[in-house]
Amino acid sequence: MLQEKQRIMDFANNNPFARMLNIEIKEMEPGAAVIEVKVRPMHLNPHGTLHGGVLSSMADIAMGVAVRTLGKIGVTVTLNTNFINPGNLGERIVARGKVTHQGNTLVATECIITRDSQVLAQSTGVFFVIHNRHLED
Repeated sequence: MLQEKQRIMDFANNNPFARMLNIEIKEMEPGAAVIEVKVRPMHLNPHGTLHGGVLSSMADIAMGVAVRTLGKIGVTVTLNTNFINPGNLGERIVARGKVTHQGNTLVATECIITRDSQVLAQSTGVFFVIHNRHLED
């Protein structure tokens, strides 16, 4: 299991898009993942607050990693994000993704994105399973 966790961590940390955004995987357990980003100038929208695309990307990555922790490789079918509060320059933003239902071909997920204890966004997603792998492989 430790080897699979490292494989998932390596895969997620080598995602060019996540690296470009400076997203870091912080925690993983079966069916859940926590990622983090420190808001930099490149993350801001023209209004000077955290761009919604960064929040949506964080949700997609956190939920996708959560799916992968269950030995499933999935691609996003749907991603819905509700933006609640703005993020600001210099803040640490945390996304907690988790699997809420897993089937053979579709996996349902949710994600809460926070700054400290304040919710910035809530997301749900559905992933299509393209491959199941045994955690010992």
